[in-house]
Amino acid sequence: MDHAGGGVGSQYRPEFGEVICARIDAGETLNAICADPAMPCRATLQQWRKMHPEFAAMYERVRRHLAEGKIQNRRLKHVSDAWRVPHEIRLGLRKPHFGGRKSTYRRAWGAAFCERVAAGETIMAITADPAMPSLKAVYAWLKRHEEFLDMYLEARAEQKRWLEFNIDMVVIEATPATFRSAKAEVARLEGLIGRLTAKTYRP
Repeated sequence: MDHAGGGVGSQYRPEFGEVICARIDAGETLNAICADPAMPCRATLQQWRKMHPEFAAMYERVRRHLAEGKIQNRRLKHVSDAWRVPHEIRLGLRKPHFGGRKSTYRRAWGAAFCERVAAGETIMAITADPAMPSLKAVYAWLKRHEEFLDMYLEARAEQKRWLEFNIDMVVIEATPATFRSAKAEVARLEGLIGRLTAKTYRP
């Protein structure tokens, strides 16, 4: 397998992309896949993502699918724990937990944070604002408060819809003279869309 990435002489073929994405979707890590002599090395795979938009799109779809599965599992755990833990305490199978720091979560604070996410701001930019929660607090809220997780996912979905609208506008307004720059802008926006769900719980 070549290590040259895309471009002239690249060994990329659509069937390679399909096999790689199928293996990722089945739960294999990139390290395991790239260790296979029949597969590209990690650097080559990254070059393929940059130089073959159809592979990049397929790869991001798989990542989103995996991330959504992890989020769903976490939601199910929230529901399971809410029912199971009190029953285990009642039956003497688990000791009640006292102490620990009280959560700083407040619904109004979470809603204000998610409004800024939906508007396109990054988590790093929002948490740098002294009026907003810290990065550590945000991730703690995502793990412990299903209400905030739901608001955050809806904000991400709104951000994704806005980016998709921008892609449509770029395509509609493209001309033969602006085709190359339009293609680059579409790739950039698709990359942002691909990172939205991955940032939530990256596989």
